[in-house]
Amino acid sequence: MTRRGIIAWLACVLVVVAGVLAPGASAAGAPTIERFDIDETTPDEFLTETCGVDVMTHAQGHVIVRTFSGEGTGLVELRTLNIALTAMADGNTYRFRDVGADQVRVEPDGTAVLLIIGQVPFGFTGVVKIDLETGEVILEPQHSLEGNLEKACAALTA
Repeated sequence: MTRRGIIAWLACVLVVVAGVLAPGASAAGAPTIERFDIDETTPDEFLTETCGVDVMTHAQGHVIVRTFSGEGTGLVELRTLNIALTAMADGNTYRFRDVGADQVRVEPDGTAVLLIIGQVPFGFTGVVKIDLETGEVILEPQHSLEGNLEKACAALTA
């Protein structure tokens, strides 16, 4: 999956959240905080298709979602995550991480913006800024992790 594909997928997932929360949202008041612990192993369709072998991935970590309510502009949602992942195929493993923060905010001009900050597996490290209404990428990351996909496949098919 290309960097643009990963960014587009993440934007689509968070557009729904922004659409529900963005109208009249701001950072006024204390946020609602939810923590989700993750410890699961599932078939990894992306790595299976890319590497050509059946891959299962174990994910362990947590996601914390802070939702802000109010009127006007500012922070709508902050989603922080720290997940360790282990891909497994035929006795081989490849370890990687998904860490960072996804921030939805409403700018003074009313534009809902998504900031994806951190490390997206096989995508990038850094910051991506997306206009949630148009899907336009306003700021692209400077550091690609797409090369790690070849490393992962090499480790899983060794």
